[in-house]
Amino acid sequence: MNKSLKEVVPIPHIYIRGNILEKGNMLGVAGDKAAWAKDLNLPRNAEFTFFAGCGYQFMRYVEGMMKAAASMEKIGLGMERSIGISKVFGKIGINLPSITAKVTAAGKEDTYTIILVSAARILQKLGVDIGYMYEDEPCCGSPLYYSGFLDDYIENANKNFEVFKSLGIQRLIGLIPACTASLRDYYPKYVEGYDLEVYHFIEVVAQRLKETNIKPKLKEKLTIAYHDPCQLSRYLEIVDAPREVMASIKGLELREPDPEQCKQWSTCCGGGGLEAGSPELCERLGLRRVEELLNTGANVIVSHCPACVMQLKRSTEKMKADVNVMDLVEILDEALG
Repeated sequence: MNKSLKEVVPIPHIYIRGNILEKGNMLGVAGDKAAWAKDLNLPRNAEFTFFAGCGYQFMRYVEGMMKAAASMEKIGLGMERSIGISKVFGKIGINLPSITAKVTAAGKEDTYTIILVSAARILQKLGVDIGYMYEDEPCCGSPLYYSGFLDDYIENANKNFEVFKSLGIQRLIGLIPACTASLRDYYPKYVEGYDLEVYHFIEVVAQRLKETNIKPKLKEKLTIAYHDPCQLSRYLEIVDAPREVMASIKGLELREPDPEQCKQWSTCCGGGGLEAGSPELCERLGLRRVEELLNTGANVIVSHCPACVMQLKRSTEKMKADVNVMDLVEILDEALG
């Protein structure tokens, strides 16, 4: 990487780049990334392959690391200095980020990985034939693309395509919007002969609910405000499918913000990487977005992206707002019984 690029790209994004290229995930956390699926008995070969991605698997570590970073800031160690310290430890074989992430997450309920389990369970309940790559699932590399490391992204995409083809994969269902956009819209631009069919989870669910005439139902009524993730609404241009799914759930009332604050015009919550380079701006955006959603009068805020869910949780905690934050997958899984 040339010197001029280092002066333009924030250090945390350069750090994430190294983790993806060297350790296969954006945090560089060591461990069995397929552990979440161990009790599901998903086959390796099926009509569709479920692409879990890094987000839900590692978001509990991101939460812990963000809190640790905030503590470091208070004693005068900013993000860049903290990363520098991590690199020093890395040279002697100590993976400090991995240790920090696991220590800060220890003993806390993992509210993110369970969403992967629920999503796979939902697809099975709706009769979708899904498999999983387990330890063979690679990082899609989307943070490389969004941070401007295009050469690295292209190389990573081509390697991943070889993996997919070697395993006979033809159709993918992604859960994380950024991963799905990467696999569906960007890989075809940079990978010669790319022929995989890629769908987002919520599209498949909406279609299957129509085909099967299954009627999800909540045991107790719920009033929610829905936050459209930027990647889902603006990049993938999926705004109707989530609402079709929510409308199909008996006992669920959706209250929308103003028209200029929802669907493709949804206000950004500030998550998805901004917290790494511009934490203050990230916080301001999060607080503003939560205020817009609270103005609907709903008592639950719902989104459908791990980064958005984390950011909205952090913002509601900061505001001490009496509101829960959930992923749409959680509600749907409960409604399907």
